[in-house]
Amino acid sequence: MTATQWLTRALAALVALALLLASLLVIVEVALAAAAQPPWLVDYTQATTWVQQHDWNDAMVKTILVAIVLLGLLLIFLSLRSGKKATLSLRQRTSGVDVKASRRSVESSLEAAASRTSGVTGADASIRRRNARIKARSAGRPESGLRQEVESAVGTRLDSLGLTRKLRLDVQVYAKDRR
Repeated sequence: MTATQWLTRALAALVALALLLASLLVIVEVALAAAAQPPWLVDYTQATTWVQQHDWNDAMVKTILVAIVLLGLLLIFLSLRSGKKATLSLRQRTSGVDVKASRRSVESSLEAAASRTSGVTGADASIRRRNARIKARSAGRPESGLRQEVESAVGTRLDSLGLTRKLRLDVQVYAKDRR
């Protein structure tokens, strides 16, 4: 799950919780007002007085309204923004048959290709919209040319998968203890 998806879910949960608590508060306050009891949590006389003392042209009112609008726009933007697609399209080998591979399986395949390169002890792969990023670890100081070997192995594997979208490779090789 991407950071945007985590943020979107967290914000949605916070907004839902805030709306639930506000709804419960309104129910309690209305019930107390109907029973001719004093307010429980919110002193409405102060709020009413503040609203009566400020008009639409007041700087504080404008600031509050702008902040609410910006918060709303942020929530709308985050909800509409798409994260990483879970699948990647592969070239059609049979007419009328769409084939897709999961993003995670393609990343695992690229990690395996990089790890099989001589001198590499492990690798991590992540696929973004237009590129595939490979971080390969070597046991010691990376030898010259190791990056090109990893790039070649991963590029060959990527070509054999037959993705419809060509991904740019970004390969980094570093010593294991640097992490």
